[in-house]
Amino acid sequence: MVEREGPRSLYLGFAPALTRSLIYGGLRLGLYEPCKHVCSYAFGSTNFAFKFASGVVAGALATALTNPMEVLKVRSQMSTSRISTIGVMREIVSEEGVKALWKGVGPAMVRAGCLTASQMATYDEAKQVLLMWTPLEEGFQLHLMYCEICPAFCCLYLDEIC
Repeated sequence: MVEREGPRSLYLGFAPALTRSLIYGGLRLGLYEPCKHVCSYAFGSTNFAFKFASGVVAGALATALTNPMEVLKVRSQMSTSRISTIGVMREIVSEEGVKALWKGVGPAMVRAGCLTASQMATYDEAKQVLLMWTPLEEGFQLHLMYCEICPAFCCLYLDEIC
């Protein structure tokens, strides 16, 4: 690819990928707690099922909001011309309409909902167990202890890399 298209071709779609990753990660983590509080308020419980449901909603919403960046990334990588991300967006909107920025959003929401639900609900439950069984309090040390027990969770923050 480098021989045919040059070294710059390795970075096609980098800007939308980075933008999506930052916003998506923040949204799915940031929406989980409010969703959990809504379940607690509405149903009077935050058992594992409600935590799982909160994760599904948080992941699905985060994906729905960031899907245009995913489409821009893929289209930039597939583009034979060297136009900017804004140029790719203009091209998509003018040729296919605004709805095209949400192509594939349904399956992506299902995937992200399941991923976020499994990660956040499991983390939340394990954290509650650690709070009961150890003298640790809510905070960085508790998170660090969980990362020692379950290193895969630490990839939650670096989801796209892990």
